[in-house]
Amino acid sequence: MAENVPILEGFLCPVCMTDFKKPCQLTKHFEEDHNDDPEILKSLKDLFGKAKKKILKQDEIPNSFSQNLPIREKQQSPEINWGPQDIGATKSYTVYFRDIRNAKLERYSTETNKLLIRLDKLLLNLPSDPVDRKIHERNIVHWIDDKDVKLCPNCARSFHLARRKHHCRLCGAVMCHDCTEFLSLIDARKMTSPISVDDSAVSPTSSESPLADRIIRAGIGLSKLARSPSSGNLNSVLSLVNDRAGGEQYFRLCFHCKNLLDAREKLKIRHLSKPIISKFYETMRTYMEEAIRFMTMYNKMWESLSKGEMTYDLRDAQILRIKIAKVGENVDNISKKILAIGTADIDNPPQGQALKLHQMIRASAMIFLKEQLLTIPSLPSEEEYLALQESRRQKIEERIAYERQLEIEETLKERRRDHKIDHKNSQNITPVKNNEALMETSQGWTPSGAVAILPSASIDPIIEQMSNLRSYIKQAKAECKFDEVATLESNLRELQSAYFAMKQSNDG
Repeated sequence: MAENVPILEGFLCPVCMTDFKKPCQLTKHFEEDHNDDPEILKSLKDLFGKAKKKILKQDEIPNSFSQNLPIREKQQSPEINWGPQDIGATKSYTVYFRDIRNAKLERYSTETNKLLIRLDKLLLNLPSDPVDRKIHERNIVHWIDDKDVKLCPNCARSFHLARRKHHCRLCGAVMCHDCTEFLSLIDARKMTSPISVDDSAVSPTSSESPLADRIIRAGIGLSKLARSPSSGNLNSVLSLVNDRAGGEQYFRLCFHCKNLLDAREKLKIRHLSKPIISKFYETMRTYMEEAIRFMTMYNKMWESLSKGEMTYDLRDAQILRIKIAKVGENVDNISKKILAIGTADIDNPPQGQALKLHQMIRASAMIFLKEQLLTIPSLPSEEEYLALQESRRQKIEERIAYERQLEIEETLKERRRDHKIDHKNSQNITPVKNNEALMETSQGWTPSGAVAILPSASIDPIIEQMSNLRSYIKQAKAECKFDEVATLESNLRELQSAYFAMKQSNDG
């Protein structure tokens, strides 16, 4: 019986056990057919709500339960002060790294130095003939025997008539022609000597010598070639015929030796060459010094031209102003280039100290342009310059006229003063004594004023008076006034004694 009962699934009505496919249908059926008991309907809705929340994983605390819970304030947990923590066990690999690095650097530097020493020996007394040169190279560096090498160490290809064996001139290793590097004699001399080498210093090669002479000097004749078909002799002849590098100014090297020498040259260039920012900065400083020199000269010219002077030419000052503007433009462009160095590299742009250095150089250039070149005074135009010249000419003429007037007035004052002195001296020349009778004016003698010497500012007044007295004495003698001659001579002697006494007192 139980097996024949159908199994009901879905949304079942708890009263009539009717099956519904949707929960909304069950709710509607319960409200319409079983609305007698509202508590059952409410419990059914609560059941549906809980089931829905559980399905959607949104379980919440019921409102009725949450209302009964006491409200508590959230208490923040106190922060735990762990204090300073000690560093655990550490291990430094710096010493280990340095040991490995120093060993590698020592090995590479030692090998490079050996190569340079051998290269210097090869260049010393290098023969021009290829045969003698080959003997010279084998005496300096030991070559590996051809029989011991079957394959090329670089490309692992076998040797035959088309792929011959070659030796490195610095280490003696064997390689094929495709794995060969060439070092010119000029570059070799530059590596061994810091002095630059001219092309004429390199000894000429024997490419001009005939092939027969080269074969005879090698000791290999055609008859020997026919009787001795060995591969060694054949390779020797083919090396003389086909080896173009042997007749040129090159050394044949292997990859390893060539890479060591190239690495040394790159390192030397990197140490000796200056960074691009240094070159730009030196050029900018040169332009700044040139601008300062131009500005000093320009200021002198501007001061002279502003006063209307003709010491400098106005056109020369204008040309100098244009030069200063061009120099300032060059300083501005170079500072912009310095600021833009490395900005194109998106992966590794300038940062930190490098970026700050670029910005400081740009700022210093802007300050220099603002303080030195942008404050340059403007020159007067041609009309203004002509007006300044005319004004200066008028001022000079007025000053000359004023100085002449002062000179005339000063001369007149000196003449008046000297005339007063002469008048006083003339009164002192004829003193009245007690035993002499007074002379009347009609009986006296006065010298003519035309003979008197005019006073000069450069002559002592006493000397002038003595000269005047001598002239008066001559006039009195000419007029036979011997009494006056005696009086004048006595006055002259008194003046001479007074002059000598004054001179001795000044010298003492």
